[in-house]
Amino acid sequence: MNLQTQDQMADVLDVEDLLARCLGNVEFAQRILAKFEQRCDEDLEELEKAVFGSDSDSVARLAHRLKGASANASASRLQKHASEIERAARNRSLDGVPASLESLKEEWKRFRQAVSLFGPATERSEQSA
Repeated sequence: MNLQTQDQMADVLDVEDLLARCLGNVEFAQRILAKFEQRCDEDLEELEKAVFGSDSDSVARLAHRLKGASANASASRLQKHASEIERAARNRSLDGVPASLESLKEEWKRFRQAVSLFGPATERSEQSA
């Protein structure tokens, strides 16, 4: 990965932090990202159902899980959005959460685009198997 690619990803995925977490092992970082992508897709679906079902407890639990996973994947903006949703759910104030969920989903799209620059998706999927 070149410096230009890292610069393109910097506001979405902190590659330096991720690689530090993975002791510089790029293949391991790619496996972490592949697993995170898979899990986050599932969690976002569940989160959306919980939000529109007005289930504050499930929203808080899922947002908390997304927040932690985002931190592990060095995705601070995803972490921030998930944290805002978690805080609202814990305060039993879901009124603004649908808009926050849309922001989270938009950031998720940006993150997935950034991750695609980190390595081929098929390579990441094969390594996570």
